[in-house]
Amino acid sequence: MPNKLIYIFSNLSSFVEKDLDIFKTQYSVCCFQFLPKHKWMTPWFFLKELFFLLIQIPSNPIIIIQFGGYHSLIPVVLSKIFNRPSIIIPGGTDCVSFPSIGYGNLRKPLLRWFTLKSFRMASLLIPPSKELMEYTYTYQDSDFPKQGYKYFDSANVTPVEIVYNGISTDRFYPYDGIERDKVSFLTICSNLDKRNYLLKGIDLFFEAAKMFPDFHFLLVGKLSPGFRINKTDNLVHLQSLPHTDLPKLMSGFQFYCQLSFSEGFGIALAEAMACGCVPIVSKVGMMDQIVGDSGFVLEKHDPGLLKQIIEYAVKADIKWLSQKAREQIVKSFTEEKRSLQLLNTISSHVNHYSSH
Repeated sequence: MPNKLIYIFSNLSSFVEKDLDIFKTQYSVCCFQFLPKHKWMTPWFFLKELFFLLIQIPSNPIIIIQFGGYHSLIPVVLSKIFNRPSIIIPGGTDCVSFPSIGYGNLRKPLLRWFTLKSFRMASLLIPPSKELMEYTYTYQDSDFPKQGYKYFDSANVTPVEIVYNGISTDRFYPYDGIERDKVSFLTICSNLDKRNYLLKGIDLFFEAAKMFPDFHFLLVGKLSPGFRINKTDNLVHLQSLPHTDLPKLMSGFQFYCQLSFSEGFGIALAEAMACGCVPIVSKVGMMDQIVGDSGFVLEKHDPGLLKQIIEYAVKADIKWLSQKAREQIVKSFTEEKRSLQLLNTISSHVNHYSSH
């Protein structure tokens, strides 16, 4: 019985699949995906989730939920009733509020209530960075001066263990025989729509392309239906690329830009750094810590400041910074480290919970 767990999530994203693979190394995992295709189907999914849990909880001693939201409240309530540990893994959007761009669970009153109530009732939270708890936000002035779930709910006293995300440095590495394009810049946005255009800093990436017409810029991201972009001649837009092809692509670029309004961690950033791309990031979340001294940090959402950073960056020792970027990831942000720490944290929490 201790080797069983319930795993609840909404989108089956790459990091959800990675954690699922980690859990399967030590547990028999029973999954439930809470993903209504239409809003009117949400009550039906609440019922489905309720019946699923009532059937599964008696034989599964651990409940793990990816992200807080509508899908997380019923599991934590039932965990209290059945005396089971419930662990939520916050990811980013569930810990922030950015009304200016329509982003974050905590900007919607009902979703905010579900999310923060879930965080309060869980027996443990395992975010990938302490900034998702609370930090001073200075990148732009249109929203709150602080972000993180504890800023919006200071009374939350749920125990927390930080476990960084990790990437495969065996799959993401600089490819031999591929020469990096000179003064080349890459950014990736999985779903390009009006909100993500601002959220992922694509607006600044386009501004940079305008300011440096002799440099090479590449945007990878699928356009949402009806959304259009106006790009300069020196900016190439690639609609989609298999994830398996990313290391080869990244190995051909000098710089990777992650100029987001908000970022829970930055998986694509870590992957690019592992491939030797020199990072240029916005000062949000923990991205400046991921970068360390291997790249450049944009303190404010300001095209003029970005221009200064790029002018300085292209004159830097790219080869040395490229090596440093990979070293940063290999040292602290690997799949192996996350796997070990995540499993140890869960095991320790379950043992502690059962002894009280």
